[in-house]
Amino acid sequence: MTERIDPTVDELPDDELPVAENSLTAIGFAAVIMLVGIVYFIQSMSIHSQAGLWPRILSVTLILFAGAQTLVTVMSRRNARRAQTLVADKFELDASLFRRAFTALWLLAYCLVAQMVGFGIAMLVFLPVYMWVMGFRNLIWIVLLTLGYGFALTLIFDAVANVPMWSSRL
Repeated sequence: MTERIDPTVDELPDDELPVAENSLTAIGFAAVIMLVGIVYFIQSMSIHSQAGLWPRILSVTLILFAGAQTLVTVMSRRNARRAQTLVADKFELDASLFRRAFTALWLLAYCLVAQMVGFGIAMLVFLPVYMWVMGFRNLIWIVLLTLGYGFALTLIFDAVANVPMWSSRL
């Protein structure tokens, strides 16, 4: 029995690297995140106090990161010389697609819940669950990062924006 050995990515020249199988998914996901960032930026412009600073920072960050992901993905597709074949029966939900879909839906759910219960409480629930689903399994670090993130946001909201994060909804 002979075994077919494919060259590894390290053995291929840079201009012959295969296109990532999920590059179209990455571009689509980045486009959705960019649209969400634009919508949130437009909505944050209606907040005429310092409380609008944080949503503007988050929305611009979303737009910039989504744009960077799109550029990197487009450049990797452009530089790859192999044609990618689409397989009709490859519509199964792989881990990467699940993570992207979960991230988009979780972000939407987070925004809706934060409107009802408040930003601080929603962050304490949504952040650890998101970290767990994304594969981060060290419970000590999940708790420490969640508390550290909450503390940092409390300092930003209370010191910079003079908005009490834990007492009411934003």
